[in-house]
Amino acid sequence: MLETRAIHSPPMFRLASEPVLGRVLEAHGLRGFAVWDSQDWKCLQTFVGHGEPVRAAAFVAEDRVVSISGDSTVQLWDAWTGASLRMFEHMVPHALSMNPTKSLVAISGQRGAIVILDGPTLEVRADFQLPLVTARYEQRAQGQGSRPVHRIQALAWHPDGEHLLGGGGDFVTRMFHGHTGQVVAEWHGHSDEVIDVAVSAERGLLCTGSYDGTVRVWSLQGTQCLAVHELGHSDIGGLCLMGSALCVTVGIELRVIPLP
Repeated sequence: MLETRAIHSPPMFRLASEPVLGRVLEAHGLRGFAVWDSQDWKCLQTFVGHGEPVRAAAFVAEDRVVSISGDSTVQLWDAWTGASLRMFEHMVPHALSMNPTKSLVAISGQRGAIVILDGPTLEVRADFQLPLVTARYEQRAQGQGSRPVHRIQALAWHPDGEHLLGGGGDFVTRMFHGHTGQVVAEWHGHSDEVIDVAVSAERGLLCTGSYDGTVRVWSLQGTQCLAVHELGHSDIGGLCLMGSALCVTVGIELRVIPLP
């Protein structure tokens, strides 16, 4: 396991990578984020303008980045200059994922809301509610009882471009259709909230991070758990795939875990 301290002390933030030029997005201070070169971990550009902590960001093109924040906005940025180009206000967003084949961005909000946006313009392409999260109850650890679950904490597009994978507050990761919300598969095994998910299309793997202090690697074709990585504590901020490795933020550290 390799480690680097290039990552700043962040709020909750989901890592994202851009494979062509090897760039990584991560938190930079309280209300901004940054682009890093993954080879030497040099900071290439910073983005500042949100009114609350940035929760996630993703490349929607080589020169465009989308971010979400607790200030209830989705923002489109110029990747090279850091200039804000457009803003979308609709809900308090929890997670986002970029569809690499269709230039679509999926955003999860409160009470199971899912909005599909056109990446380069932020125009709405689909807007629906996931019924599963309003009917599920989360069994808390250490005998703390249960409470309603109204959110999808993390999102990733399935390689087929039609389905999404969502990490839930009830410890379960689900695959559902990107326009209807119909659930077609579930992965069980975490003992706390699933706060990030990543997919390796080439290897057919699903990777999930949780507040239970573990990262799990699953078969994307089935529901088999292939590996469990104990990270020592629950301060997992985000994860992303870079080639044959999984990058995970743990506090201010970035840990690189080889994939099976």
